[in-house]
Formats: sequence, structure tokens, C-alpha cells
Amino acid sequence: MKKTTGLLAIIALTTSLSSHAFLSLKSDDSAKTSASISSLTGALDGQVSSQVSSPIVDALTSKLNVSPEQATGGAGALLALASNSLSSSENSELGELIPSMGSLQSAVPGLMQMATSNSAVTDVFSTLGLDPSMVAQFAPIILQYLTSQNASSGLIGSLSSLWS
Repeated sequence: MKKTTGLLAIIALTTSLSSHAFLSLKSDDSAKTSASISSLTGALDGQVSSQVSSPIVDALTSKLNVSPEQATGGAGALLALASNSLSSSENSELGELIPSMGSLQSAVPGLMQMATSNSAVTDVFSTLGLDPSMVAQFAPIILQYLTSQNASSGLIGSLSSLWS
């Protein structure tokens, strides 16, 4: 549970960082913005490396050859989109499969508003240095994890449609 909570905190922070790029919330002073991003990325590095044993991050990093930061941010963007798009019963199930997801999302202002469409998710992927086409590679791995956690066929079907 602690690992999942930590992973979701990293996802939330990484996704929050990415929102500046696709919502054009950048400062006019690009040097300040770059310094802020570098500072936040540095702060996240220690937290992300302690989360390498997370099943989702492990699966993504081993199967796709992406960094833990990219795996965490990409998964966070997809999960935020799911939270914004699923029915209340499916959202509830997703929250049970990924403990503390709801409380972490509400603890980070604006997280739920960041990933509201597939194009927003691809923008997050680009910001993370990932090709946007990698969404199609991340989704099946996350779905496989959720299936291993006994997710219902309805939830898997909804997420498959959403992330396609």
C-alpha cells in the first residue's frame, strides 16, 4: 500500500508538471521555467527511484525501455484520463484496484482537470520525452496489471476503448 501511495504521489506530481506544457501555463521567463522544472525533476528523481519496485512502473520500464520517471508520468496521465472518463462504479473499482488513488488526486490541485482527452495525454507523453504513439504501448501493460488485480471485464473494456 505504501508503494502504491508513493507511486500515485509521483504520478500526480509528474502529471502536474506536464500540465504546464499542454495548458500553456508557462512563465514569460523561460529561464525561470526551466529552472523550476529542473528543480522539480531533481526532487522527483529520489522518490521515483524508490518506487522502481512498483508493479506498474516495473512492467513499463522493463517492457518498453523507458525511465521510471517516464513510466510514472505516462501511467499517471492515462489514469487521470480514466478517472475523468469512467462511470462512477468503474471509477470506484479502479480506486479499489489502486488504493488511495482518489485521495491523492484530490490532494493535488488541478490534477483531475489536466488529462481530459487523449490529445492531452499525448501532450503529457511528449513533455516526458516519449513519442505520443507510445500511449498504445503503455495501455496494454496497465490493463494487464489491472487484470492481474482481478479488474472486471467491464472496467477493462471501458479502459481499452478509452485508451485506444
